[in-house]
Parts: sequence; structure tokens; C-alpha cells
Amino acid sequence: MTITDIVFSTVEIPLKTPFVTALRRVENVEAVRVTLSTDGGLQGIGEAPPTEVITGENLQSIRSTIEAKIAPNMLHKPFETMEEVQKILHTSCKGATSAKAAVDIALYDLFCKQTCQPLYRFLGGENRSVETDVTISLNDPGTMAADARIALAEGFDILKVKVGGRDGRDIARLEGVRRAVPDALLLVDANQAWSETEALKMIGAVSDLGIELIEQPLPAENLEGMQAVTAQSPIPILADESVFTLEDAKRVIGTKAAEMINIKLMKCGGIYKAREIVEWCEARGVKCMMGSMLESPASIKAALQLAMAYPETIRYADLDSPLLYESIPQGSGMAFKGNEIFLS
Repeated sequence: MTITDIVFSTVEIPLKTPFVTALRRVENVEAVRVTLSTDGGLQGIGEAPPTEVITGENLQSIRSTIEAKIAPNMLHKPFETMEEVQKILHTSCKGATSAKAAVDIALYDLFCKQTCQPLYRFLGGENRSVETDVTISLNDPGTMAADARIALAEGFDILKVKVGGRDGRDIARLEGVRRAVPDALLLVDANQAWSETEALKMIGAVSDLGIELIEQPLPAENLEGMQAVTAQSPIPILADESVFTLEDAKRVIGTKAAEMINIKLMKCGGIYKAREIVEWCEARGVKCMMGSMLESPASIKAALQLAMAYPETIRYADLDSPLLYESIPQGSGMAFKGNEIFLS
């Protein structure tokens, strides 16, 4: 197989309501779409959103990285295996994980089309539905409680509750949401907003609310603080921004800075690198979340099929971006029934 052309376009999808976390506010999903064409007439599509507060990349930098650093190493150079082309991709430059993820997803699309099979089967999985959480954006306690009630009424009983408002009202937020949806499964995401002292105070105050896990309570680089919180918390701690690479995963789990890991294609550089992390965790009995940024359909669909391939290790999924769109674009290839997301 030889890649003969790389074409770029931009995807933009309005959201029903703004998506708000401790790190950012977003009103539209944006993504760079990458289309790879081959000498055999195949086309592979990959997409990546700009999540500058996490990966340091914006729309322009994703495109320019692919054009200037990845494309020159990949165009018009024949390869036979995924391993060959992935080595080219990941040695083209350092970092730039979203840019790499867009190309990686497009490469997997090419190989799947070449072998006439869906991605989940190419990865060794089976076609099945995956349960995703639904995000309750950061807001005042009353609004978040109301949003939780609406989500439950629409059939969503796994909720990821965003906290970290830095206004002293996080306990009220969680208490209000729990009163509003007493039987829902609650995942709490602080997006690095707390200090070690604040985290331990928060956890102590909400430990009787039946919270399933707390995600990234401390800044990503504060692994020592994460160790202390994990050691003292009765609620399991999941690392997100602390883990981009397999080496990060080994460090976080090895030092007991968290008990679980949130794997995102945009953090690690795509499906190939995500599989390395999943399989390392699988060998050690470490449970994972298949997460996502606020993403467009092509990358969400790729993450969904990766989750299909590792049902024992990927315990949680955070793939609700399409549910936040004003409307799901035709041809997305996905459908929802309550918390279940499946290939349509």
C-alpha cells in the first residue's frame, strides 16, 4: 500500500448547550478531518479535535504538523504492515498526539477497507453495544441537578458530573445531583482542579453519596499528591491527564497514584498506542475507561470499536459527544439507546 495524497478539511458541529468543565467552555465541536488516498484507490478518514488545554494543539497546529512533519515521511513510500507505517508516524515528531491520532485513525480505516472488515473485527473484537456515561457540565448546583434529572428522564442513568468550579460549591453540586437522581451511577471528574487538601476534604464530604469513581482530582504532574489521595480515598481514583503514554501508565499504576486509567485516542496518539496501554493494563488486571475529548463522529466511532475489542479491561466508556450535538450528522454510523452506543 502506498499513500499518494493527503487532503484536509474542517468539521464543525453545533452543540445543544455549551460544554463546560474546570478547564474550558465549548459551544461547537470542531475537528480536522484527514483523508488519505492510496495507489489502490482506497480512502481512509480520520479526525481530531483541537483540545489545546490538554494536548497543546489547535486546528492550525494539527494540520501544519501533519503537512510539515508527518506527510513528508509517509507520502509515496510503500508499506505492507500496520507496524511499518505506525513506526513512520510515531517517529515523525514528538508530541502532537491529536495530529498523530487523526492520521492513525485514517490508517486503520485504510487497512479495514483493504481487508474488508470493520474496525472492531480488525482489532479482534465482536460487534456489541457499549454503555457510555453522559456528561453533566459544570454549572451552579441547581442547574446541574436539573440537568441530571433531564438526563435520567431521557434514559441516561450513568452520569459523569463535572466539578472543580473553584467557588466552594462542589460539595453542593454533588449533593444536589445525588438528590436529583438517587439511583443513577455517578462518576465525578474534577479535571485537575483540586489541591491534595481540597481533594481529601471533598472525598470525605461525599463518600456516602455512592460515587463510583473520582477522575483526575489533582493537577496531572502532581503524582505524589495523587498517591496520597489514592491511598486515603474510599472512592477509587482514575487518572486522566496524568496518562498520555504507556510509560505514564506504568508510572501511575506502579506508584499507586491511581487505581484506573482513562485512555483517550487524542492523548496517546491514536488506536495503535491506545492498544499498547490497554493490553499492558489487561495483563495486570487494571481497569480502564475508554474516554474522549469533545470529538466528532469518526474518532468517537474508532474509540467505540476499540472498546468493543477489550470488554474485560475497558470497564467504563465516556463517548457521549454525539449526544451533545445539536443533531447527529447523517452517516455517523452510530446510534444510541439510553446509555448504550452501538454501530448503526
